[in-house]
Amino acid sequence: MQRMIELVGIPTVVVTVEPEETRQARPPRALCPRGFVAGHSLGRPEDAALQKWILMDALGLLLADPRPGEVIERDYG
Repeated sequence: MQRMIELVGIPTVVVTVEPEETRQARPPRALCPRGFVAGHSLGRPEDAALQKWILMDALGLLLADPRPGEVIERDYG
């Protein structure tokens, strides 16, 4: 789906907690917050500051050229 959206000119980014699986799918841009689990890819519930930080980092990747298969891994401690 992400590739199709990109083909019509809309840049995309995926936030993932499974970096190895995501690399295999080769999305144009991907961010992996280290140590998070499925269902909590943006962090703890009710932690708006952390969630905003992760979303801002993900949106920042939209400014970069696509790099299929590269997953940017970051710590949010």
